[in-house]
Amino acid sequence: MERTLSILAGAGLGAGLMYLLDPQMGGRRRSTMRDTAMSMAHQAQDAAGSMAHQMQGQARSLASGDFSRAVGSKDEWWTGHWSSGSRGLMGLLGGGLFLYGLTQQAPTACVLGSIGLGLAAESVFNCSVEEIVHAPETVREMASHMPEDLGFTHASQRTDQLMHQATAAVGG
Repeated sequence: MERTLSILAGAGLGAGLMYLLDPQMGGRRRSTMRDTAMSMAHQAQDAAGSMAHQMQGQARSLASGDFSRAVGSKDEWWTGHWSSGSRGLMGLLGGGLFLYGLTQQAPTACVLGSIGLGLAAESVFNCSVEEIVHAPETVREMASHMPEDLGFTHASQRTDQLMHQATAAVGG
């Protein structure tokens, strides 16, 4: 099993290197990867800067005794759509609860771990637990309307269009 895994990993690494070092298209692929990585790094830096700025403002509010800015409005908490500062705070709290739960015995560990993971999930996805639970139904409904959204009233129409194009291309 270990030998097979090593062979597969080596084949994957070799294929990846061939893809990137291809004499004809490799330079373009590397350039695209570099540009994408730089763009993602800039986006992450901007997001971190924005969150740090909000956290500084919340820390100043807490130091002055004003807790309303630090925790947000009641509507924000119940709808699950938190500001980035609140998301960061609750993500840290959720992660801390989860890690603390790992050090506890069975019933306490389960409760703390579940609450911690729930808070962390809400902070990462910025939506309520109800929206997270109902995500599969939402995706399924969106996918069922996709052919109509793309301009096809029925899948058979798309098949007919493809068949007509293929027949025209062959010359029949």
